[in-house]
Amino acid sequence: MRAAPIIQPPEKRTSMRRHGQKPHTERLFCAGFLCAFSLLALAGCASSEVPAERPVRIVLEENQSFSSDRFVFDLTAGESVSAKLTPAEGFRVTGCDYEGALMESGENGTILLTLPEVRYTRTVRIEAEKNPYTITYHLDSSGDSAFTLTYPASHLRVNTAAGSAEFMAAEADELSSESRTVPLISPDGSSLLTGWTTLPDSEGEFISPGSRVLVSENVPLDLYADYRPFSPATDFDYEVTPSGEAAVTGYHGTDAELVIPAYLDGRPVTAIRERAFADLSSESVILPPTIREVGLYAFENSALTSLTFFDSLTNITDYAVSGCGNLKTIRIGAVKPPVYSGTYYDTFTDKTDRLRLLAGRQKIILFSGSSARFGYDCAMIDAAFPDYEVVNIGVFAYTNALPQLDLIGHFAGEGDILVHSPEFDAAKRQFCTTDAMDSAFFRMIESDYDLLSLLDYRDYGGLLSAFSTYQKEREGMEAGDYRLSASSFDEDHKPVSEPSYNKYGDYIVFRPNASDDTPIYDLPVEYTAAAFPKEAFIDPLNAVFKRFLENGVRVCFTYAPRNREALSEKSTAEARAALETHFRENLIVPVISDIEESLYPGRYLFGTDNHLSTEGVAIRTERTIRDLKNELEKEGQP
Repeated sequence: MRAAPIIQPPEKRTSMRRHGQKPHTERLFCAGFLCAFSLLALAGCASSEVPAERPVRIVLEENQSFSSDRFVFDLTAGESVSAKLTPAEGFRVTGCDYEGALMESGENGTILLTLPEVRYTRTVRIEAEKNPYTITYHLDSSGDSAFTLTYPASHLRVNTAAGSAEFMAAEADELSSESRTVPLISPDGSSLLTGWTTLPDSEGEFISPGSRVLVSENVPLDLYADYRPFSPATDFDYEVTPSGEAAVTGYHGTDAELVIPAYLDGRPVTAIRERAFADLSSESVILPPTIREVGLYAFENSALTSLTFFDSLTNITDYAVSGCGNLKTIRIGAVKPPVYSGTYYDTFTDKTDRLRLLAGRQKIILFSGSSARFGYDCAMIDAAFPDYEVVNIGVFAYTNALPQLDLIGHFAGEGDILVHSPEFDAAKRQFCTTDAMDSAFFRMIESDYDLLSLLDYRDYGGLLSAFSTYQKEREGMEAGDYRLSASSFDEDHKPVSEPSYNKYGDYIVFRPNASDDTPIYDLPVEYTAAAFPKEAFIDPLNAVFKRFLENGVRVCFTYAPRNREALSEKSTAEARAALETHFRENLIVPVISDIEESLYPGRYLFGTDNHLSTEGVAIRTERTIRDLKNELEKEGQP
């Protein structure tokens, strides 16, 4: 019998398994079973009627992976029973063998088990798995102050401990094993924990609080706190706000790395006023997690090359760094719990994890919006191209593709193949016609803010303003957990008993064909050359493709799927043929597919006009394999 899955409410969820893999389950059982109970159960099954007021008994099998407030339940047939399970240190409860059981995540890692309408006496086996990843966090160089956390196999890389809301440091032994946060200010108040490093003394790889790091399964990783001393408090001018907090109004120091104190004269520093740091000579600025607001032109015309802050900052715009022409790197540390973990936005960091862990191996990278997420069977592509690893990195079309492609470029190299299939209903974003950043991008990197540090701030417009918008959007949303996996939920964020995503990044929940070809939305999309002028659409996309080509990445252009009935009146057969000619003549990369084949009868779509049904996915994937093989043969590739 299949184990009952844990059904988790949005505010208290724990991821169940890694994408596409079944967990290694620890099944530790009692020495003996209650034979009389088994006989009663068999007798009950043979009867067609359940006697009224018949007594039954439920026994939870004890094992070392969990404890329970009760193990034996005597009740009347038809009644429901509940138990509060507490996983043992290093374990997580994953399910049980009682069909129809409901298992909900509770506080402090507990699980509420409910067996509805029990009819027969029986034993119930609780299933659990050991957390395979372990990180020990060292808060000082002596090694005396450290704490250890374990993590389930919910992502290919593990989210590090984030900053706590209290900010001030405590002794390590005060941090329980269930704590997922760490105070950011040293016990003596002299320095700020900016992140973690893989080697002592701020050496090795740097990871911002809450961002991801690679941890080998069953091989503990040591991380070391990276403390930066606060700049002298005497170098700052401030005013007292009506609430008694400090707002910095000026600075007269000379630190090359400016670390703004979290407290001035015992008052928390919560704001930076306009032009407080104008013409600053410091190249690096680090804001403490107490700061919530940065005023206009606060760092105007400064020598900044990097800016670090925490997601406790809620109000900042790009005017704050006006005239900072050398500002390249933005780093964000996490203090707030994630709210998009386990949603489809969160798949971007999972897919990026796969992409970066395949460095040095030839890859076929499939990129678009959600039409790619719903559009490929990558196992078929993997089998057709055994010399390549396959990554489906499509997530969401209605955010700028430019930063996504920029990040893909960081992990793609010589011999890789990028297949880009822009969605025409989001053409401006998909063709990289603008450098404007938007809040949706931050939703996609919420569980790994360090991805932002790989982008050059100078290449984008409105990045800090977009972050503020994202922060406003998150206000009041249910707190989540980095350990959640999107694979544990369907597209509507409902729990699923089998993974909803495979290891490649495909959304694999079965999707039936539609009953007819009627479009879902009244959104006719234009398939004409006039809708894609060369200067506004083709040239910006070519500029992006050129960067890939210069790095040895082969790029192919293809078409996203679309309901044939969801086109504009101008999109006649002649107009579509002219559009295809337009692309083939002006794109600097080959167009490997036929535009007509991208237009599907509506019955092969599911829920929208560009998300394919399971049968539609198979049709499209077969065509993509054929088209890609044909292109490689043209280029002399096997």
